[in-house]
Amino acid sequence: MNKLVPTLALCISLFTTASAQQDLAGFRTGNYAGVNSVFFNPASIASNHYRWDVNILGVNANISNDQAKFRLNDLGNSFSGDKMREQFFGKDAGYTSGLASLAIHLPSVMFSIGPKMAVALTFRTRVLGNVKDIDGKLVDKITSDAMSFTDLPYTITSGKNTRLDISGWTETGASFAREIYAKGPHYFKAGGTIKYLMGMGYTNLYLDAFNTTVNADLLLQDAYLNNTSGRLGLNFSGADITHFEGDQLTKISGHGIGADLGIVYEWRPESDKQYKLKAGVALLDLGKIRFEKDADRSGNYVMSITGSQRFYLGELNGVALNDYRSKLDQFPQYFSPDGAAAKSRYLVSLPATLQMDIDYHLHDKFYINAASQIALNSHFYSVFAVTPRYEGRHYGFFLPLSYNSLTKVNAGFSLRAGPVYLGSGSVLSALVSDSKQADVFIGFRVGRLSKSKKQP
Repeated sequence: MNKLVPTLALCISLFTTASAQQDLAGFRTGNYAGVNSVFFNPASIASNHYRWDVNILGVNANISNDQAKFRLNDLGNSFSGDKMREQFFGKDAGYTSGLASLAIHLPSVMFSIGPKMAVALTFRTRVLGNVKDIDGKLVDKITSDAMSFTDLPYTITSGKNTRLDISGWTETGASFAREIYAKGPHYFKAGGTIKYLMGMGYTNLYLDAFNTTVNADLLLQDAYLNNTSGRLGLNFSGADITHFEGDQLTKISGHGIGADLGIVYEWRPESDKQYKLKAGVALLDLGKIRFEKDADRSGNYVMSITGSQRFYLGELNGVALNDYRSKLDQFPQYFSPDGAAAKSRYLVSLPATLQMDIDYHLHDKFYINAASQIALNSHFYSVFAVTPRYEGRHYGFFLPLSYNSLTKVNAGFSLRAGPVYLGSGSVLSALVSDSKQADVFIGFRVGRLSKSKKQP
């Protein structure tokens, strides 16, 4: 177990990478996000400011953890392996939860068809990791290379179920949007995206109803478990997340269909000017991916170590995560197969969210946006954000302020300048104090603006 549980930390650090989970924080609220706006409300590309827009490449990476302390002036050390392990799973840590995501926006294109319609073809690769309720002190005890035995035995009686889920997939999306109603100052737009999903890999590790005592064998200088019960699961499909390489992006282990749906209302009190008020609602990431189980790596067990029985943690020294099943199978007296948990396939839901936002045009190039992102499953945490901005045809400045239950209050900054967009949803928080999240995005795009009078 000295490599099973540390893998939870490893996986999160590998994908240091939602902001619980406002991707493209700030920039996404603007009127010149182009094809990228389709990821947040597919209706927004109808009657947009571009004849055509091409996103060349973009990356959005983020890590959030309720035990983290990121500071901008010490960000390099914050992401070191020892520092992250100490923060998330140190001897003084309690139960830890975290979320990490990585999105690579591949070349995508949008075309306007007349003044009312638009179509888009998009490509994205995404990795999402989620860890829930892992006992940091326990991890410290069973992962330290130079373990101190002075505070053993250590007993844990868990009322929580620990989970680690990591999934990676590539999606190809086809979007269509159009203006569906216009009367007086009232305009409605609707749009949708259908997505073909190709799963790269899926990993699920769990500990359910876990009770144990970690003791020390001073003669052997090793720690061992006894008085242990609970359920342990190792479930894998596709890519090896602990040794992820670029060529695994092309190896498919799952397939699925997804969809995004959205509607936008605009109030334009004067028809020859831009809207004064805009409101949007969207359902994003509806759908599932069916992954094929890797039977060689996967195993589910009922744990029972009772009486004078001991399972020495040294048995797992040097054992790779992919070889855990073969190692645990050597100890059937402690780890018996859990037939009730056996599966041949894994049906994994996308991180579905309900997005709602209101955008108010204050004056000239000044706007303010209020948005909520409601998580519809356990992949994400709900987010509430307010973003003042100043934007013109070729530039924009954004100040995203957000709150979520995992990392609390965050403040960031982002900008758009010609073909470049970049920013962070937490950089200002990390500048002035400790932040529980670290995120950044950057991208490059080209497009041709229309000559509409509505553009500021």
